[in-house]
Amino acid sequence: MTHSFDGYNHLIRLEMGERLSEALEQFAAEAKLEGAWLSGLGAASEVMLGFYNLGPKTYKWRTFGQTMEVVSLTGNLAFDDSGKLTYHLHGVFADDEYHTVGGHVQDLVAGATLELFVHRSYRPMRRRHDEATGLPLLDLS
Repeated sequence: MTHSFDGYNHLIRLEMGERLSEALEQFAAEAKLEGAWLSGLGAASEVMLGFYNLGPKTYKWRTFGQTMEVVSLTGNLAFDDSGKLTYHLHGVFADDEYHTVGGHVQDLVAGATLELFVHRSYRPMRRRHDEATGLPLLDLS
């Protein structure tokens, strides 16, 4: 992973085979982020996606193990109730037949590359558990 900062925004590039979760954890520690919004594109050689079922309050997970284009990746970084920096990402991915899948991104492995644009938050971003949905939602208070 390499990254740069222009005074306002960060650019991150993952190399082939790098895991997104590990790169984001390392980057957030190095950049001393308090929260951020991010978007990205590139390729993935593996991606684990989830769909949240609101009734039972559980995710249905599926891993896609083929090379796919990262058509869109968007989300944020915020601290959870325990103080750990977590990411909330959604993505759309296309296979070599131009079929797409999308959902909540648990993790992915970069294909040829993954390029991320990160706009840092200048105030801490926090997530708090919401009983009604069972999800850790952004706390905007």
